[in-house]
Amino acid sequence: MDGPSAPARAVALDREAALRYVLSRHTPEGGYCFYRTPNWGVEEPNAPDTLAALESLRLLGGEPPEPERTERFLRSLQDEDGDYPTLTIGWAALRGLDALGAEPRRSPVGWLGRRVGVLLRWPAARDWSAAVTDLGHAGELLCLIHTEPDRPTREAFTRMLEEARDPHGGWARPGADLETTAVALHLLAQLGEELGAGARAGVEALLARSEDPTLGLRLGTARTVSAGVLWGGLAICQALGVRLTYPDAAATSLALLQRPDGGLGQRHRAISTLHDTWLGLDAARLLDALRLDALREDRS
Repeated sequence: MDGPSAPARAVALDREAALRYVLSRHTPEGGYCFYRTPNWGVEEPNAPDTLAALESLRLLGGEPPEPERTERFLRSLQDEDGDYPTLTIGWAALRGLDALGAEPRRSPVGWLGRRVGVLLRWPAARDWSAAVTDLGHAGELLCLIHTEPDRPTREAFTRMLEEARDPHGGWARPGADLETTAVALHLLAQLGEELGAGARAGVEALLARSEDPTLGLRLGTARTVSAGVLWGGLAICQALGVRLTYPDAAATSLALLQRPDGGLGQRHRAISTLHDTWLGLDAARLLDALRLDALREDRS
């Protein structure tokens, strides 16, 4: 997103419009689809969009319509052996069911164990950002199904995270970004691993390089911002217990991501998606929490 020439006064997201957008993405099958176009006969619900919609509704204080139908849709994504087509689909389906207080048709433990095994045997040459995202999904699912990884698995997770770390600070190499770094920090916390002094200094340096008086946070050296950048930077601030230098600018950037249909796009004027709406709403939640913490510290 190209920012204005000077810091703008912070504006807020239109939460009612966001709620209307999310509800409008609900399909007759029970799932959600960000590009749903009923007048063209396009419905096509999918697991990631359904999870994003459910999490967005939670953040907005809204109730999902026809939750039983949504449960049936999410359960239908699991095959007779308890498997899912991909890690992403399984992660989204299982998390979506958990958000609804529902269970899958069959235990996913065997499937997840096999997926984690494949993930941890990947060759060294890879898309490290995608690898960290997959590790984060796997870690969340292990917690969700209350499965404690054994010592070799934990060591493999931490070893892969170390390989993926950018020597200039953050995750993932080459060229760390705020969103991937936030995912890595969350996974380390789930594994009960401490962030070393060197790694913490690197993350703080990445955050400092990304702060911007006009945008709040920016993508690398570019004068642009995205829902992922804002969410990642704010999640890092929360994880490290540090303040954001330009919270009002970040709030304005978030508001500028909102489209006329109420949803949020990845960048300014980009098409709205359920994923970016979820990221933006959670970024707003984090920003509110950080502001409250700063106010309490100033008063103490």
